[in-house]
Amino acid sequence: MGEIIVAIGSKDNLVEDISLLARKWSENPRIVALTGPTMKAAIVEKASALFIDTTTVLALIDPDRSLLESVKDQLLTLKEKINSIVYYTGSKPDVPAFLGSAPLQMEQDRETRMRERVLSFIRARGKKMTDKAFALLKERIKDEVLLQQELGKLLDYVGDRATIGLRDVAAVVTQTHEDTLISLFEAMAQRNHKELVSILENLLAQGVHILAVQSFLVRQIRLLLQAKDIEDLFTSEMDYKMFSKTFTTVKESLDFVPQERKHYFPYQKPYYAFKLSKTSMKFSRKELTSLLGMLAHLDALIKKGTKYDRIRLETGLLEV
Repeated sequence: MGEIIVAIGSKDNLVEDISLLARKWSENPRIVALTGPTMKAAIVEKASALFIDTTTVLALIDPDRSLLESVKDQLLTLKEKINSIVYYTGSKPDVPAFLGSAPLQMEQDRETRMRERVLSFIRARGKKMTDKAFALLKERIKDEVLLQQELGKLLDYVGDRATIGLRDVAAVVTQTHEDTLISLFEAMAQRNHKELVSILENLLAQGVHILAVQSFLVRQIRLLLQAKDIEDLFTSEMDYKMFSKTFTTVKESLDFVPQERKHYFPYQKPYYAFKLSKTSMKFSRKELTSLLGMLAHLDALIKKGTKYDRIRLETGLLEV
């Protein structure tokens, strides 16, 4: 008999979160992600199937309450055969009572879960870790599947020392795919098509889901559009020292503090904002809005199911 897990996360993390939750039941789950108007028909079809792979995990993304109520019987039938995840990207979803327990808060749960796993692993081997070391570890490991592997490297590195410190984590645990994604975006900004295709191929070969690439690019373009809105405050000749002084006044002039600061240009770290500002000057507003539209359309196509995800993304990036 399977389970139905309800989780609350964000669009930025949905691929990672769903993958993590699915591995609770299988090392190599076959995840079937459903969203949009085709969701109901797909659930009915799965429920009526005579044979279904028991490693299948059904992931329903942002389903309406009315839709869930209409397929209640089918979902309960599927629960006898496979496991399911109902994943919401909003903070206050309308969850039907038949789904059971309270939703998991993925952002809050991630730190607690990671801390417990880390402490359990290192204590069993007679080690301790400083709070600063854990904070950096959490920042650098985006995919918890890699956690045990990286902890193993850390233990080998510290040897007989009893405590794992900040410098140990900095030396051993490299940034995950974030740096490569930034390189992808820089190649696109420089119109280096050969490098762009090479980096994209490398990311996908390493198992990075195409939605993770799409989500990162959307975040970057949103930041670039915001940078473009205040482009007249900065000049292309402005050095970092002068930029940082002007940039500080931008945040101070805002009359609100956003809940998700990472999505807002004035709340980026100054040097990163400096690089974003320089990059925004390489694009026209029309190019950025066109690219954002292409990525939004790709997001919808991927979730509906298409055979040409990579070709669509690659073509869209090369056309910029």
